[in-house]
Amino acid sequence: MRTTRRQLLKGALAAGALTGLAACTTPVAEPTPELPALTIGLTYIPNVQFSPFYVAVNSGLFSEQGLDVTLRHHGAQEDAFGALLAAQEDIVFASGDEAVVASATGATLATFGTGFQQFPGVLLAAKSSGITGVEDLRGRTIGMPGHFGSSYYTVLAALHHAGLGEGDVKLQDIGYTQVSALTTGRVDVVVGYSNNETVQFANTGFDVVEIAVQDPAEPTLVGPGLVTVPGRLNDEVLTRVNAAVLEAEKRILMDPDLAIEATKQEVPTLSDPEQEKTARAVLEATSKLWLRDGEPTLAVDPAAFERMGKFLAQAGIISAPPAGSTIAL
Repeated sequence: MRTTRRQLLKGALAAGALTGLAACTTPVAEPTPELPALTIGLTYIPNVQFSPFYVAVNSGLFSEQGLDVTLRHHGAQEDAFGALLAAQEDIVFASGDEAVVASATGATLATFGTGFQQFPGVLLAAKSSGITGVEDLRGRTIGMPGHFGSSYYTVLAALHHAGLGEGDVKLQDIGYTQVSALTTGRVDVVVGYSNNETVQFANTGFDVVEIAVQDPAEPTLVGPGLVTVPGRLNDEVLTRVNAAVLEAEKRILMDPDLAIEATKQEVPTLSDPEQEKTARAVLEATSKLWLRDGEPTLAVDPAAFERMGKFLAQAGIISAPPAGSTIAL
């Protein structure tokens, strides 16, 4: 990971102290207080989807907010909230539904900024299948990574939206093979993300229909956001984090090249034209998810979290909705 602002400050202070000792007649200035040091976890390998965080670091937006931020990408098998709960991270950018499930099963977590205002989970069917909406799911085989996590909750939300139960469809665990499973006809429908699998299908030239899994006016699932342990950081720090990330989103929307160049520092293979082309498509799809009423925002909707808690409880994922799953700033 890159050198942080905190490390630079420490080096500068040490150099200043040595200079003062060498020239005894020069008064030594009081050391500059360190900026609040934060580690933000990103629950996936480096990817352009995280570009607001890269831009906020590289463009000094966190520093302008008086924050010294280090970014930490999680390993493939790492629990989304393990490092946060172990105090190895201060904030993690993670799925809202998984944060609520974790809160309801023993963790103390709260979301203070919703990064994806639109839930990214969708169902995808071949355009030639005739499937156009959740009402067409009855009797179909739906492929998903497994009976766990946000992908599974996405399928449950779709069935709920259609007035169906799990017994009305065939759920098939296929791992992360959605593209091959659908293109070969092994399943009728797959679960995916509008800024991932939808882009992959477009790259292959395979025509798919993207099926919304919930009513956008009253969503039952909330997209990824900024999650922390309540009380670990004060509201002013959380507000400053949101301000830096939001400003990064605004700058990216005006100039997508900022995101691509910042991501290249994390993903050097984007220097390949084809990979850069895919990254730009992912960025375009992702940036749409930041918008509410056409504008980027990190605002948290407590009512949506309340609906999500009730839905997950009704689906049998949790026993009861957790209290205090959001922080109002």
